[in-house]
Amino acid sequence: MQMANLRINAERFNATLQSTCSKWGALAAPSTGMCRLTLSQEDKEARDWLVGNIFAIRKGADATKKKPIGMGSHMDTQPAGGRYDGILGVQAALEVLRTLHDNNVQTHCPVALVDWTNEEGARFAGAMMASGVWSTKSSTPLQACWDVRDNDAILMKTALEDIGYLGSTPCDYRENGLECHFELHIEQGPLLERANKSVGVVTSVQGMKWYAIRVTGIEGHSGTTPMCDRSDALVTASRLIAAVRDAALTTGLGVATVGVINSDTSSQATIPAGVDFIIDIRCSTDEMVDQLASAIFKAFDAITMEEGNGTAYEIKRTWGLPESQFHQTCIDSVRASALKEVNNDQIMDMKSKAGHDSAWTSRVCPTSMIFVPSKDGISHNPNEYTSPEHCALGAQILLQSVLHYDEQVHKGVY
Repeated sequence: MQMANLRINAERFNATLQSTCSKWGALAAPSTGMCRLTLSQEDKEARDWLVGNIFAIRKGADATKKKPIGMGSHMDTQPAGGRYDGILGVQAALEVLRTLHDNNVQTHCPVALVDWTNEEGARFAGAMMASGVWSTKSSTPLQACWDVRDNDAILMKTALEDIGYLGSTPCDYRENGLECHFELHIEQGPLLERANKSVGVVTSVQGMKWYAIRVTGIEGHSGTTPMCDRSDALVTASRLIAAVRDAALTTGLGVATVGVINSDTSSQATIPAGVDFIIDIRCSTDEMVDQLASAIFKAFDAITMEEGNGTAYEIKRTWGLPESQFHQTCIDSVRASALKEVNNDQIMDMKSKAGHDSAWTSRVCPTSMIFVPSKDGISHNPNEYTSPEHCALGAQILLQSVLHYDEQVHKGVY
């Protein structure tokens, strides 16, 4: 069979995607949402099924033992996520391996499916954790990841042991490298749909940083402490949180979000003495991230001075993902493969506004991504939806991207 004529089994692919999401981690009907937190029982069962059905690395013909062409994404979700974010990329990689096997196709390089652990960071704080460790470029190394605890104080290392996935193979690209890395993902935004495009060729990922903010005041009785004598950490925190939004709007540098807030006391009858919240800043470049952070903290200083009641704040940078530029070889493979399926006017070059495991792999091996449209731009939500046709289109482009790259390696071009 000619490689250009090789087709995925779209019906099998979409049926597998829906059935596995129904079995492991589905939210109660009528929702089509997902809750498959990393290293949970649902994650274990999905992993067991995946390992039980395929070999993760399919051997290549090259006698010099080329490294595998990787197809990676993740199967963990947000607590109320959907069936497509991450999951689509892993299921598409499985369909690629099945297609190669069904048609007895011998590739030059090995081809690998990768399910990266804890991409979401919903259970164990720190997104894209496994790919960051594998790349060795993350500021959070393996032991530090193992030491992270969830809300029930369970160590990540313990959770890995509990589900039987604390392996002995080093998570390090220098010992388990990839020739390159492709990732199919839903866009998670509205741009493709609004432009009536079918495929995004992803060229880069924007930079991002997280900051943990601790606001302190003086605890007091809600009934007996006069308003003029209060040092209310929660009131000050509320003003700081509003300033995060305002700084992003006024500077136009990027986006900034506060999605986590905790009060020390959480008592109706107590003036809070301590409040914690986390800021998520994302911009096109690392320089713009730092500029927006500076604007936010400058506003914080003005607010605490204006409050003048002894409330104060501290900053701790907790996580970051530098701006990631993808590689022309992989970008060319994705574009060439997309042009076999759709016209050029259906293709859009894109910068990813969300973080992905490919951002870390791009630090150590050629990488690119394929985006397909998200209905109404919704993601991290039970209403997340990508049509079966677009899912199949993305999987077909993933297959052809792998074959195109493999052919270029075989010819000595890459």
